[in-house]
Amino acid sequence: MLLRIKKGLPMKKLHILCVGFISVMGLTVGALASPNFNMIGFATVSGGTTGGAGGATKTISSIDQLVAWGAAREKNTTPEIVQISGKITGGGTTLITIKNGSNITIMGVGTTGELSGVGLNIRDYTNVIVKNLKIHEIPYPDDALTLDNVQHAWVDHCELYSKIGAGITMDTYDGLLDIKKGSAFITISWCRLHDHMKCSLIGHTDNTGQQAEDGQIRVTYHHDWFYKTDGRNPSLRFGAVHMFNNIYESISDYGLAARDGGHAKVENCHYNNVVLPMSTDKFPVDGLPNGYICQSGNTFTGTCGANVISQTGCDFWNSTTLPYSYSLDPVSSLETIVKPNSGIPGSPVPVITVSIDNERNSAPAVSATASGKSMIVRTNVGLAAKNVLANGEVFDIYGRKVSGSCFRSGFKTHGVFFVKIKN
Repeated sequence: MLLRIKKGLPMKKLHILCVGFISVMGLTVGALASPNFNMIGFATVSGGTTGGAGGATKTISSIDQLVAWGAAREKNTTPEIVQISGKITGGGTTLITIKNGSNITIMGVGTTGELSGVGLNIRDYTNVIVKNLKIHEIPYPDDALTLDNVQHAWVDHCELYSKIGAGITMDTYDGLLDIKKGSAFITISWCRLHDHMKCSLIGHTDNTGQQAEDGQIRVTYHHDWFYKTDGRNPSLRFGAVHMFNNIYESISDYGLAARDGGHAKVENCHYNNVVLPMSTDKFPVDGLPNGYICQSGNTFTGTCGANVISQTGCDFWNSTTLPYSYSLDPVSSLETIVKPNSGIPGSPVPVITVSIDNERNSAPAVSATASGKSMIVRTNVGLAAKNVLANGEVFDIYGRKVSGSCFRSGFKTHGVFFVKIKN
């Protein structure tokens, strides 16, 4: 990796310069691209998804109000729109269970709708919309958002995340977005899912007794941004998933794993620094077929590993199994379309940064002693100083440019690079 730090420019000023550039560029290009934010995908078929349209609007701004509202929605089919205003924090873990009803919209007010330590478990429900909402850091064993036997749901412009790094294990948090128990006609669009180990699970068990129900699962993921996650992006059992125009970035284990005969169609997505982008064979189960992945038009950059696709199943996809219209954006445009327009509308675009440790597990510091020196490092290379930010470009060992951006300490990637650090 080649890192160029402008000599004499204070770190604070450099930080502002980089973030401001990305925000301005994102807004400008996004406006020119005119993204389509209408509902697309499986949520539109078989009657569509309207949520609480036509019902009364209720504003909730406290945990007590949210708990009471969740209980009131049991066996309730009256259309209703709930607005989450401000940040609502649970005491320890608070799980809001909404069950046995229909016709709700849960949405944030402006850029303020936020649930911290508060998960939503929606089950045995029909006609659900969740949008413009931030949900984060829900301790194990609960999920940030669960859809269990939910028919017709649209999750749009949400941001779901936890934490990764020192002290975080696979069981610190459970799922970010789990879709299970025969949930169908689901669209996940323009969302950010990040900083999490077990990201999005589709189908919860290999038990053949669940096969008939979960074989009905139908989910569309489009224009979503997955970054700094580990696995399950998503992990699919039995059902069918259509994924297009998503970005998968800095994923330390695997992107998509299709298993137990599940079918995935993946189109025009960008995988950047993903250890295993797609696999049909990662989780074999005795007595069940591996998964199927029909992929086309996807781009793999950075240090992506090779896909493992032993069966494509492309003949599965036809007008019956994919019964809606959609258009594909060029992969080359996703950086400027998806990133600035995903998550809660108006939220800033985070800087995805590169921090790499060398094979001795100690990163070279940006200091006078490192100024102007070149080195080859392996597996990890990095900016050791806390909160260091640099402007630079990444090149592989053949001198080919991998990427150019702003880089900060704390993020990991894999591979062998040339590194030149200037103070």
